[in-house]
Amino acid sequence: MVDVEGVSFYVDPARSVADPELERRNREALEPLRAFVRAVVGLADAWITSETGGSSDPALADAALAGAAIDALARWAEAGALLGAVNHQGAYEREWSLGSLALAYLKVRQAPASLDSRKAIQAWFRAIAARVEPDYERPGLKSSANNHAYFAGMALAAVGIASDDRRLLDWGIARARIGIAQIDAVGCLPLERARGRLALHYHVFALGPLVMLAEMAMVNDIDLYVENGGALHRLAGLVMDGLADPAELSRRLELGPQEIPRPPAAGALGWAEPYHARFPDRRLGAWLGAARPVVDVRLGGDMTAAFGRPEAEP
Repeated sequence: MVDVEGVSFYVDPARSVADPELERRNREALEPLRAFVRAVVGLADAWITSETGGSSDPALADAALAGAAIDALARWAEAGALLGAVNHQGAYEREWSLGSLALAYLKVRQAPASLDSRKAIQAWFRAIAARVEPDYERPGLKSSANNHAYFAGMALAAVGIASDDRRLLDWGIARARIGIAQIDAVGCLPLERARGRLALHYHVFALGPLVMLAEMAMVNDIDLYVENGGALHRLAGLVMDGLADPAELSRRLELGPQEIPRPPAAGALGWAEPYHARFPDRRLGAWLGAARPVVDVRLGGDMTAAFGRPEAEP
């Protein structure tokens, strides 16, 4: 898929009300890309699961799982996928897809593969990153400071690690710092708080790439968890309070009724696997235990396989 042209579907100023027909048209337009991303992420997850003793397709050897993911990425790289025309909604889908694919590649990069394939994939990732980056260098736009900036940061940081490009990693970490600096004393992100009945949903959504960026930063000797007085812990605490009792959080913060599944479904807990692995929490442990395996394609796939910890709770 060379061109990425989605359909914008929010129809109110707060971008909290979606038109069902526009949503359907958007899903239809983007399904070929989403299917490819799911397939590559699934292969990468099967590879790391099989390596650690989990089950995978018995018809495929371990090396074949990783090889299939690398071959798929190399084919799209050679075709110049995602480098054509991109509209407003398509740009968002492209950055999400880049993050998913780069994180999947990080899982299989140690597997046997040709040097030519690796070079082609890394060059392709960098070419997409070069198109994503300018959209988030415009300080006056909300998208340069809200959840979209964090997802773009996560994507470019993953590309930076995959291609040994420190500048891209640092650019991604800088997007995380834009978000961390906004987290207030109670853990709110102001731009996500303004999303009406989806405010809690978008706090959950924003927390995912921020935690992933913190994890990528940590292995590069940068501790984002301590910045702005431990702001990421405040945000995680607010999200946990909201997932536990959205009505109470709504009352406390005067948000109005919130749309969020209860009990927390796997789709709301992708961030929780890496966070709980580093900072064990009883509530998270219970939710994760009920929801596993937790798979979040936008955060790279099977979060339980990548980060899950045995439940020996404190």
